[in-house]
Amino acid sequence: MKTLAALTMTAALCASPAFAGMDSEHCDMNLQGDVNWQKGVLTLFTANDEHVVINGSGQMTVNNRSVSLTSEQQQWVNDYYHNIETAIPMTLEITYDALELAGNSINEAFGELLGEDNGIVTDLNEMFAGLRTEMDSHFYDADGEVRMNSEDFEEDGWISERWENKFEDQVENIIANSTGRLLIAIGKAMLSGDEDFDNFEQHMENWEEDFEQRVEAKSAAIEKRADALCEVLKKADYAELKMQKHIPGLENLNVLTINSDSDLKM
Repeated sequence: MKTLAALTMTAALCASPAFAGMDSEHCDMNLQGDVNWQKGVLTLFTANDEHVVINGSGQMTVNNRSVSLTSEQQQWVNDYYHNIETAIPMTLEITYDALELAGNSINEAFGELLGEDNGIVTDLNEMFAGLRTEMDSHFYDADGEVRMNSEDFEEDGWISERWENKFEDQVENIIANSTGRLLIAIGKAMLSGDEDFDNFEQHMENWEEDFEQRVEAKSAAIEKRADALCEVLKKADYAELKMQKHIPGLENLNVLTINSDSDLKM
């Protein structure tokens, strides 16, 4: 039989669909080199150690040398910058919302299974608040402006799984350190109802299925936004290809590579 402890662990894992939308199966992406976004300035370090900087005015330098652009070349640079500028806040919003959905789902699970006044929910709320504060300090500077650097991205994808992994690790630690409370909750749950042992097991299994469906339904909205983010990144990839082909000195520029099952929406 699945004990209540096993089901609470399952409840924690049920929150994973909240993060799944961040890695949409429709957007196969590779990132080469380093990307840095600070105070509206986009800095790229290519795989060939070239240093490309583009500011909000569309001015570009390559290896600290200003580049003179034709109107067509300038348009590709502007398009590239604009789409990265759009993708950065979209990425953060999806990351924060996925974390919030996962946190709310975990709290809902423990609240339904153990009661709202149990200590585990309190521990989870404190953990979630601390992680949110840590993310705020990492992604926003003292002026409230967004900043992202290479450690926030990964080669096989766009956004790093760092925060997802940290969230899951901390949830697992809280559960592992709450064995005593879980065992007490199991006993209370078994003694509080009129159901026999087998009926209690069936009740828990039905709850698990219903809970998972609720989380997946909520995470579908995040997945749609991840698909929209993919469209923006595809436009950036397209502009990058044009820059690579038509701007001298950028022949090795290939930071973004996106393979998608849908056509580019320009």
